[in-house]
Amino acid sequence: MTEEEKYSDKVQKDRDYSSDLFDKQLVYLSAGALVLTIGFVKDLVVITDETNTILLIISWISFTLSLIAMLLSHRSSVYSMDYELDGKSKKSDDWDLITKFLNWVSTLSLIIGIILFIIFISKNI
Repeated sequence: MTEEEKYSDKVQKDRDYSSDLFDKQLVYLSAGALVLTIGFVKDLVVITDETNTILLIISWISFTLSLIAMLLSHRSSVYSMDYELDGKSKKSDDWDLITKFLNWVSTLSLIIGIILFIIFISKNI
């Protein structure tokens, strides 16, 4: 193996590790945000019948969407690899695009959920 191949192999392993870590962190953050906001919102804001909770509810939906998209992303990634192993590169590429889309949905949903929760808290403190 040449030095260039060794370097390329190392970069690929580092990239795979980084991607795996990102996926895990996204799941941890989404699940943690959902649990914490549900469990502790009553300690941050007094919710009455007059409180507009639409931002809070949408933030919870966003956190949940992030988790669901990440779960589906893992499944679509497996489909992509299965098709690649079967020599069906076109189908593998299609599933890879779906995986990338779901990863973006998950990331953006988490960010939107955080922003909406912060706005809800700031309006109701």
